[in-house]
Amino acid sequence: MKAAVVNKKGRVFIREVADPRPPKGGLVMRVTAVGICGSDLAKLGHAPDGTVLGHEVAGIVEEIGSGTEGFRPGDRITAAHHIPCGRCIYCRRGNESQCELFRSTDLDPGGWAEYLALSPRHIRHVSFLLPHKLSDEEASMTEPLGCCVRAARRAEVSRGDVVVVIGLGPVGLMITALLRRKGVTVLALDKILSRSRLAAQLFGATALPRAAAPLKRAVDGATKNRGADQVILCAGAGSTLPLALSLIRRGGKLHLFSGVDEGKEIPIDINAIYKKEIRLFSTYSSSPEDLGEAFRLIRRGSIPVKELITHRLPLTRIEEGIEAIRRGRALKVILEPTS
Repeated sequence: MKAAVVNKKGRVFIREVADPRPPKGGLVMRVTAVGICGSDLAKLGHAPDGTVLGHEVAGIVEEIGSGTEGFRPGDRITAAHHIPCGRCIYCRRGNESQCELFRSTDLDPGGWAEYLALSPRHIRHVSFLLPHKLSDEEASMTEPLGCCVRAARRAEVSRGDVVVVIGLGPVGLMITALLRRKGVTVLALDKILSRSRLAAQLFGATALPRAAAPLKRAVDGATKNRGADQVILCAGAGSTLPLALSLIRRGGKLHLFSGVDEGKEIPIDINAIYKKEIRLFSTYSSSPEDLGEAFRLIRRGSIPVKELITHRLPLTRIEEGIEAIRRGRALKVILEPTS
């Protein structure tokens, strides 16, 4: 089968690789839709040679292993890549993404391929049967929306709160949508002004100006000069950190939903956090429960994920999709390895 394989220099090439076999109790999916995620791009520079990335997948059950239950050939499904154990200290305390099993499980080989294998644990905990009316490309947004569901839950917002969301790629826009459903006033900021306007158009956010002085005035005006209750960094966590801290009220929260390049050190003004009693925390990935909620939201049409898909490309044009994202010309790129 064909797959987009990463080499040690971070380049992606279409190669012929071995077809996966269905594990006992598992299945093989024919991939019809897979997203290019920002985390995929972050891994390109240091993924082992021969890696097949891609984890936002939907497709058709091609073959099942012996003893497989729940799905049959021809079923349309979506699945996530990581599964927590549900029993360890991390899982019991709501940090499922820190679970050792979570970190060791993955798709085989990855979603940037014509076929992939799912284990029995994938089938039981993070796979969903698609209704007829739901498209494969919409279903492939379940995994990223699940991450956003978890972030919105961990934000612990209340109706009437004012939250600044910085970085309005697909994740920032979906978090905006989820916060608006909770009755939160969202002030949306991105270096690409059209994305702030899209957040306003689709979800009723307030688009913030990019220039420092009018930006600060806009936040002050929305908060009676207190500052935002929370700032969520969905992109540019390093370069935008000082700005984020300047926009948070005393006793507010700084929520990291974005990292920096591996090994990069970022200076931080500890006093800006300490003296204002700012709570600093992060959200990483999702849990099976959050994925289930994300799938329900997409199935009901409650979050218009289709509006965020700007490019649909065959797998052979993956480099074009990667470049479009890097240059800010695309929101969500969906690859179609098979049809």
